[in-house]
Formats: sequence, structure tokens, C-alpha cells
Amino acid sequence: MNITITRSQLFFLIIKTQIGIGLLSLPAKIQSSAKGDSWISVLLAGAVVQLVLLVYWLLLKKYPDDSLSGIAVRLLGPYLGRAVNAVYFAFFLAIAAYASTLYVQLVKNWLLPLTPSWLVLLLIVGTCLYLAVDNLRIIARFFVLSSVLFVLLVFISIFTFENEVYLTNLLPIGQTGMMPILEGSEKTFFSMLGFEVSLFYFSQVQGNRKGMLRAISLANVFVTLFYTYFVLICLIGFSPSALQEMNEPVLFILKGIAFQLFDRIDLIFLTIWIIPMTATIVSYMTIAGKSLTKTRRAYRRLVAFSGTVIFVAGWYLSLMEDITFFSKWLEYGYLVMIVGVPFLLWLGSFLVPSNGNAKVRPL
Repeated sequence: MNITITRSQLFFLIIKTQIGIGLLSLPAKIQSSAKGDSWISVLLAGAVVQLVLLVYWLLLKKYPDDSLSGIAVRLLGPYLGRAVNAVYFAFFLAIAAYASTLYVQLVKNWLLPLTPSWLVLLLIVGTCLYLAVDNLRIIARFFVLSSVLFVLLVFISIFTFENEVYLTNLLPIGQTGMMPILEGSEKTFFSMLGFEVSLFYFSQVQGNRKGMLRAISLANVFVTLFYTYFVLICLIGFSPSALQEMNEPVLFILKGIAFQLFDRIDLIFLTIWIIPMTATIVSYMTIAGKSLTKTRRAYRRLVAFSGTVIFVAGWYLSLMEDITFFSKWLEYGYLVMIVGVPFLLWLGSFLVPSNGNAKVRPL
């Protein structure tokens, strides 16, 4: 699979994976701890993501022609490396299944309350599978094209300023203290995940690797500012007590806006938002496939298998009354797989002699 992409396409692949369903509920989640300083928590979370991206870049710079799966085999050996890649494959499928479940709940709560969950899930997974089996360049072009919708989403959100705003909710700055702000940053960090796709797409970028750190850093800056903006409009749009009680405050703040031509702006916003949410699942399907295969034929088969697993797992999760334990388990998994393992591989790269000519045999 020698398909290459440009640095700008890498930028859009990262931001489309990061910006998903997590943003809709984020203002309410961090309100319970950081309150009026929630926007500071988002900025701090963006700084932490930048540190993780720096570790990624240091690791990928040493092995510019390998993705994370190839680096794992190169540093850990064929057996342990492939075992680690198999764990990554299962972990990415778990993330995609969990995200699919959240999307089904959101669609049923806001748009299609009478439609069976399995049917909504089938439509979501089927659409993602249709795109994920294609090559990375096609996926990247779709992501670039659909990113225009971010401009439309920001434009729609501007109408919220027609409502009464409470700027005093932000004052005084630093009112909650450092620990609540850090606690809010932790919650924000898990909502901003998706930047790890750079570990798998880095080696497929055209040309030399100069400017790669700037590309992934710009993606992080964009996502951080995008999240900060929506957290801010929720902070000044709702009272603190009301904000804390809402599941999706970003949608609720649009619910009260209506025009003669358009009614229920929140539903228009959500309809557009489904596309970024779908892009997140497509990305995880893609990197799950890339974690175990390197040939085109094997990749398509594995992605098809992944879609089936995601549908079954997502259906099972959608039948459960409470999936909090599963999201908690995933958060621990994020720390290990997204932060811990790449960091250890980077440290290990100093101990293992580099062999640029070594060929990693695909699984």
C-alpha cells in the first residue's frame, strides 16, 4: 500500500478524527470541576497533547518509512511486535464500537427516537465501512472536502450570540484554583483523542519530513481553539447550574434559535455534525486495518471483518443500560496505548541499533 498523501491532507485527517461526539458534551463534563475556568482546562489539555505529539515526532523521525506497527516489530522483534500490533487492532475496534454506540444514542435522542438501535448502527457502520475500505488518498480527499462543514458549523454557532450572554460567568479568571482546572484538563484530554492517527499516516506523507512537526502541531492548535470556542459559548450562554445538568449543551444552546425560514437550528447543526462523527469511526477502522496488514487485499478483508466486529460490539453496548465502566476502561487503555507504548518505544529506540535497510515482514 504505497498510497501517499500530502501534509495538508494529514492535517485534515487528524482534525477530522479528533473532532467528534466528545465536544457536544464536553462543556458539561468540565463544568463540574473547572466551572468558569473550563476554557483554561481546554487550553492546558491542548498543551499536553502537544507534548505527546512531540514524542510521536521524535519516534517517527527515527523511522520515517514505518508506521507504529512497523516500528513495534522493528524494536520488539517479530513475535512481541506483532502481539503488540494485535492489541492495538483490538483496542482501535473497541474505540470505534464505543463511538458508534454514543452516536446511536445521540441520533435516537435527538433525531430518530422510534428507529431501532440496530438499524441506526447498521447505517453508521455500513457508511463508514464503504469509505474505510478505500485507499488513504480517497479517504483524505473526503476528509478535506467535508472539513468545509466546520466553517458552516462555526457560522451557525454565531447565532447563539443573539441570545443573552453572561460574560460574568468567566470572571474572575482562575476562580476555581489549579487542581479543578487540571481535573478539567484530564476530561478534555480524553475528548480530544484521535491525534494518534499520525502514528500510522506519518510514513505515507509525500516528500521529506521537514515541516511534519509543524503540520501535526497546527492540527492540534486548530482542534484546541475549536474546542475552546465551543466551551466558551456554552459558558457564557448558560448559568453554571443549568450547564452542569445538560448532556449535550452545544446542541441545547442552539435549540432556542429559530428563524422564519429555518426552525430547530440544533437539528440542522446535528445533521451536519454527523459527518465529523462518522469520520472518526472511519479513521479508527483504517488504522486498525493498518496495524496488522500491509497488502491491499489483506487490508480490505481485515477492514470488512472489523466492520462486522464493530457492529456486533456496538449493538451489544447499545443494549446495556450503563456503559460508564467501559468508557473508564477505555480511558486507562488510552493512557497505555496512546501515550505509554509510543513513549516506551521512543526510549527503546536509543537502545536498539537502527537498521534502515531492514525490511519488516507484514503480518
